[in-house]
Amino acid sequence: MSTGRERQRILIVGEEPLARDDIRILLGSAGCECTVAASVEQTLATMGQKKFDAVVLDPKCSSSQAAQVISRINEFHPDLIKHVVFITDENTDSEIKDLAERYEALFPDATHVARVISDSLRDPLPAGVRGLQDRSRRLLYAAGSLRVDLLIEPDAGSHRLALAGQILDSAKPDRRFDGVPVTLKGWRGPVAQVNAGEFGEFHLDFRFETNVSLEIKIAETNCITVPLPVLERARWSAAGSS
Repeated sequence: MSTGRERQRILIVGEEPLARDDIRILLGSAGCECTVAASVEQTLATMGQKKFDAVVLDPKCSSSQAAQVISRINEFHPDLIKHVVFITDENTDSEIKDLAERYEALFPDATHVARVISDSLRDPLPAGVRGLQDRSRRLLYAAGSLRVDLLIEPDAGSHRLALAGQILDSAKPDRRFDGVPVTLKGWRGPVAQVNAGEFGEFHLDFRFETNVSLEIKIAETNCITVPLPVLERARWSAAGSS
């Protein structure tokens, strides 16, 4: 059955299969049509056969490959150059970070996609304890030196979730984020929006949706997307009906 909404076509570029697959699964779960390419040549050949809405460079992509991809896209598909997304974290090669910063200087509206670096759901627990644990979920994301600390909790007796978070800068602990807009987006668009407080803290309440993400507008030309993990209806519904 058609939903009446065209799926976004995303090209994922990178040399590391596992990194490409992680991104493909994440974007695929959000309804995107994903294609992968492992080399510059394959990237150009694929783009010659199909039109894409965006290109994602995985965090394991080498600096030389990333530079070639950017250069060739700018040469042959200039309309797409503003829709190239770099995924970086604290372990990303310094040359990749430098390239991303130069790219951002040329196209300041580039979006940074944060990567999850800690998930309480993945913490090891003794046998028999997993099913008895608190159904809240704690997640920590990173985008460069920025950290986004999240806590997702079910609202007992309803199908709503509470999301509390805080924006921090590991390189500048005293940095303030008060007034920064934080938008929760679902499949159909914005679900909830709030401005961060003095210490970067924020709180959102929303009805259950499987695929949601946060958009944090740090500055006029600096936006961070935080893709939340796929939420399971059975997990949260059970919590809400208890």
